[in-house]
Amino acid sequence: MEITVKLYGRLRKYRPDDAPGAPHHSFLLEAPEEATPAAIAAALGIDPGLVAGAAVNGESTSMDAPLQEGDQVSLFPPTAGGDGADMRIFIAGIMQATRMDDQIESQNYRVQITEALQKQLPQVQITDPWALNPGSVNYDEERARHTFITNTNRAGDADLLIAYLPQPSMGTAMEMWEAFKGGAYIIAITPYKHHWSVRFTAQEIWPDLDSFIGLLENGRFTQETLPKIRAYRNQVDGASPDD
Repeated sequence: MEITVKLYGRLRKYRPDDAPGAPHHSFLLEAPEEATPAAIAAALGIDPGLVAGAAVNGESTSMDAPLQEGDQVSLFPPTAGGDGADMRIFIAGIMQATRMDDQIESQNYRVQITEALQKQLPQVQITDPWALNPGSVNYDEERARHTFITNTNRAGDADLLIAYLPQPSMGTAMEMWEAFKGGAYIIAITPYKHHWSVRFTAQEIWPDLDSFIGLLENGRFTQETLPKIRAYRNQVDGASPDD
């Protein structure tokens, strides 16, 4: 059967010499009927210890998962972007959103994003305003004002801001603006892709939380997105991409 293979990072040196295209391009490979990602790696001469994970058709999978005709297989080395120790990530998103009362929407999305990030980048520095102030709905006027202004300003110090916007959010828009002014790479998770405040500040727009979590879990965030974030930050800071 015929499958499509894409190699990442240091694994690209195992790409067949006769495969057309650039090293980062995918290529076609004839595979036996009962092939697995592990078998594909072995066929390319890749030592098992050099493969940290695999994805099939964009979904993370085990190295022993059976493949089918036409599958797209990605093989990943240990994290190309490092362990994230130098990366500051700010999690922005709806709290009050469009509510008319003094309560907030569910903040479970913050836990999901944080856990998925830490699984891929165990040393990453995460700033989550809700985790820092879980009882903020009960703050008095002075403390609430200080918390709001402080957290909004913190967004400007991030390397990456992740904004979860299933609904419009004035607070998140302000955090995105601060991050934009600070030169942060911005990923918006929202159906409002045509809104100017999203279009002209975010470098990436994902339609929903599941698709973004999938990006983290299948390894593409560390292999593709993280290097883009670093390159963007280097460009903003006026540094060489090799710094």
